[in-house]
Amino acid sequence: MPAAEIATRFAYAEELARLGNELPHLVVLDADVGKSFNTSFAQEHPQRCFNFGIAEQNAVSAAAGL
Repeated sequence: MPAAEIATRFAYAEELARLGNELPHLVVLDADVGKSFNTSFAQEHPQRCFNFGIAEQNAVSAAAGL
């Protein structure tokens, strides 16, 4: 029997949540795509999750500053 398939976005969200618990310095910068998957990272670590809306250039600038 083949392994259960999971959508990439859900696998990504699960891995972010797992890494968020292991890596206290991990920060997520979201360009308004977080709504396409239910990320528990944002729920568990709201102080390390930033949504920049559809302004990707601002997310890049913030990433450079971090």
